[in-house]
Amino acid sequence: MKRLAIGVTRSVAHAAMNPFERRLMRNSAEQHKPIFIIGAPRSGTSLLYELMITKYYFAYISNAAHRFFKTPLAATRLFRSQIKNWQGDFSSRFGHIDGWGAPNEGGWVWQRWLDDGPWTDGSCVSENSVDALRRLASGISQSLDAPFLNKNVMHSNRLMLMDQVWPDALFIEVRRDTLDNARSILRAERQSGGPEKHHDDWWSVRPRLATQYAGRADTLRAIAQVEGVAQDIAQDIEVVGTDRLLSIDYSELCAEPRQTLQRIASFSADHGCYLRDRLDVPAAFETRPARLLSDEDETMLQSALAKLRSR
Repeated sequence: MKRLAIGVTRSVAHAAMNPFERRLMRNSAEQHKPIFIIGAPRSGTSLLYELMITKYYFAYISNAAHRFFKTPLAATRLFRSQIKNWQGDFSSRFGHIDGWGAPNEGGWVWQRWLDDGPWTDGSCVSENSVDALRRLASGISQSLDAPFLNKNVMHSNRLMLMDQVWPDALFIEVRRDTLDNARSILRAERQSGGPEKHHDDWWSVRPRLATQYAGRADTLRAIAQVEGVAQDIAQDIEVVGTDRLLSIDYSELCAEPRQTLQRIASFSADHGCYLRDRLDVPAAFETRPARLLSDEDETMLQSALAKLRSR
């Protein structure tokens, strides 16, 4: 009953805000280069997202825009005060951060134009979708007077599509130790945390090599997911332009977040996107030693990684 009430309320709100949304979309104009955070799930992309939004002024898809996904520009304008004044505590659950003004991956928003699923070169994206996506990012950027920033791991296997929409977009990839990353994916998947599994049992983003692991053990899929996403990014950025990608190591991000953010600011400035300081961030984040899985799982992880890298 509660879910039904929420759905009805959201539909009424969408209908009421739709004229405002159409006007904002029509009047949006590109002002800044968009920046996208990519990488494997559970690699540290959410932490970087929150750090960047805390340290610098950015425009982004908020929880409000995500929930009112059919009218994200109108929601951004209506909740502009909460978004501009938002401050987080660097805690999230499977990428979700509480608060109307908090940053969101924007999955429901992106799914209006882009399919979540296997790797794509973007050849199927329509001109209407390209125009709408450009206006989406530009409109949010205009409302918040800052460059558009988004973190969504699904973008990791559609870089060529993103390049068609935003030929000047910048990408920041977060890389984490493969075994630690795979362990984190397995824990989340087994706890039924984060995104729902696809019909083929694949959890979250699916790289090119996903079909080779259909029906295989989840330990093998986790290793293939981490390594496969990194391979897809490496291959596609060669086409898109290697100068537009900055890779960040998760352990360095935790040990020296301020220095890492300065690297990002310099990288952005080198491409004509200048970031304005907003708030300070912690000097470091405590990282705990990797918590191992069962002996059987650990053996399978090590074996899968060795086989994948020997190809």
